[in-house]
Amino acid sequence: MTTTTDRIISIMVAMLFACSLTAAGYDRSGFCPITPGMELRYANYDADNMIQSYYVIKVAEAEGTLEKGRVVFDQTFFNADGSAMFDGNGIEMEVTVGGETTVSRMHDAAKVMRVQDLISKGDASSIPPELSVGTDIPDGIIEVKVGRMGSTIRTIDRKITDHDSISVPAGTFDCWLIEEKQETRIIGTRTNTVKTWYAKGIGCVKQTVYDKKGNIENIQVLESVTFPTTGRE
Repeated sequence: MTTTTDRIISIMVAMLFACSLTAAGYDRSGFCPITPGMELRYANYDADNMIQSYYVIKVAEAEGTLEKGRVVFDQTFFNADGSAMFDGNGIEMEVTVGGETTVSRMHDAAKVMRVQDLISKGDASSIPPELSVGTDIPDGIIEVKVGRMGSTIRTIDRKITDHDSISVPAGTFDCWLIEEKQETRIIGTRTNTVKTWYAKGIGCVKQTVYDKKGNIENIQVLESVTFPTTGRE
């Protein structure tokens, strides 16, 4: 059975969008949202395509470079009916990169427990800027910290399996499909298979997460994206 700590840590990878921490306007250099003020809204569905929740991620701060930098994300969460999931409703995530180490920090474990299955998985920080179908991607390794708890998450067996235009409520995006496994190691190991359509400068456009038996756990779709100077796309 998955431990409480395991369940908290397993969702942290979702917010690791530190592909590049410099931005001027709408930065499309990496497969992640890093433009300050940029805001993305996602809808989460279950295996029966029933809406479960929404969450919004906003790039609050970004500074430095891929070799040494920092990015802060503000996250807000909503129930299926659109009501706020929490009083105050905010969870802040800080990601720092330096050398070969990426570290994610978040402090409100109680809120994390409620959103553990609502945030996208995967590691955008180690996706190369130039891709081609059929190639492998190096494993992603991330240190995650929730209060005093910590662990290492690995994304392994990563392959680029398709390149196509993907239409979602937020629009049509030029995307690459990355299939991978996500391993969360604490006492034991929790493994998910993850299939994600990524667009440059956006990050996750559509994602399906499977358990170790191949059953769908979650389907996520980008509903809208807003830029600080251009408005909604």
